[in-house]
Order: sequence, then structure tokens, then C-alpha cells
Amino acid sequence: MTAAQQRRAQRAVHLIAALVLVAYVYAPLEARLQDAVRFVVLPLLVVTGIAMWQAPRIRRLRKSVTRTRAVTAPGTER
Repeated sequence: MTAAQQRRAQRAVHLIAALVLVAYVYAPLEARLQDAVRFVVLPLLVVTGIAMWQAPRIRRLRKSVTRTRAVTAPGTER
């Protein structure tokens, strides 16, 4: 998945979760749906927001970890 595709997917999930949260605030929901919003949608909204905000840092960290693993291949430790 390219970086652009990843950003697009994160934005879509983030916007859908935000719309569900707006519906939760402005419209009465059943008890089961309220729990879903509290325990699924709200954390999802937070995680996607942080992921979009810190995407460059996360990408650099993943690249450095991948390089480190490539340099120290299994079985080559001393």
C-alpha cells in the first residue's frame, strides 16, 4: 500500500467515525449503539487521528527498524 493510499484510507475511516460520533451526540441511540460508540468508534477516531498526525514519524521509524533487521539477519549475531 502506497503512502497516498494509506492516507486516503485513514481519512475515510476517520471521517466515518467522526460522522458516527456526531450522530451519537445529536441523536438518541440505543444502549448497545451507545456502547459501540464509546468503546469502538471513539478509540478508533483517536487512533486514526494520531496516525495521520504522526504518519511521517511512524514511517521513518518503520524504515529504520526494517534496516536494522536486515543488517542483523537471524543467525549472524555474535
